[in-house]
Amino acid sequence: MTFYKPCRFILAFCLLSAAGSAAAYEPASTASSGDGLYHVTMGAPGEIPLVAINGGPGLDHTYLANAPVWKDMSARRQIIFYDQRGTGKSPPGTRPTDLTVDATVRDLEALRRKLKLDRIDLLGHSWGGIVSMAYALRYPQHVRHLVLVGSGAPKPAEHEFLFDKLYPEIVATIPADPSPAGQMGCVAIDAYDKMSYYDQRNKVLGGDEGTFSQEVCTEVMLDAMKLDLYPALAKLSVPTLVINGRFDANVSPTVAYKISQTIPGAQLVYFERSGHSPYVEEPEKFALEVERFLATDVRK
Repeated sequence: MTFYKPCRFILAFCLLSAAGSAAAYEPASTASSGDGLYHVTMGAPGEIPLVAINGGPGLDHTYLANAPVWKDMSARRQIIFYDQRGTGKSPPGTRPTDLTVDATVRDLEALRRKLKLDRIDLLGHSWGGIVSMAYALRYPQHVRHLVLVGSGAPKPAEHEFLFDKLYPEIVATIPADPSPAGQMGCVAIDAYDKMSYYDQRNKVLGGDEGTFSQEVCTEVMLDAMKLDLYPALAKLSVPTLVINGRFDANVSPTVAYKISQTIPGAQLVYFERSGHSPYVEEPEKFALEVERFLATDVRK
């Protein structure tokens, strides 16, 4: 199983293409760590904030927040980004049980309580999609909308890639890595950067890509490989929007389709000119689809 970070890493559920955006984001509100997860906010507080969960595992929030689309969207709603445990400025994982899917979900719940938010809209990219689904299953009463963007499969062991189908000549040059980090997709392979985008012209170098922890990536992925959220998702009552790039080599469109068919009433939107990060390659459409979905009055 191999997901990746452009230019630097293969990451288990990342395939980041937003890391090098035209300009780094500037949090419009607060940046805080306190006793829990480090988080930043963009935009003024409103009724329901959007909590955006980045990919990885092992990455901080920077690559996701760097995408210019959020600055525009934050003019209309508050958006919260945070560093998962062991990444960026959040506390390290000091026990084996700190670096698990369950612990990641509990950390997000602790952040919600700390921020005194009754309900949130939740958006997860790549690995963040798995975290978002796991959180929504445990705390559906606190999630008004769920948005999954290039989400990893709810059963990671059965995830589907298109690397070898779309880029066989590149994959053939990548040596096997039998180490635990290599088997979990948590090693450095620059070649994957070439497979991130629908159009290479959308790759803009520069900006802050943030930090990566190979240890966190490996430990969390070892736990995630035991996961199967599909049975529980079939009973999920949270309104869900599933977004996927049509040419996403990291997350086959079949993964998004299966998720949308599993969650009752889920909407599915393919971005026809995007790879793994449609919020970078088709930002106007992305903002339109997400904001239209979040504006639906789903329940009181």
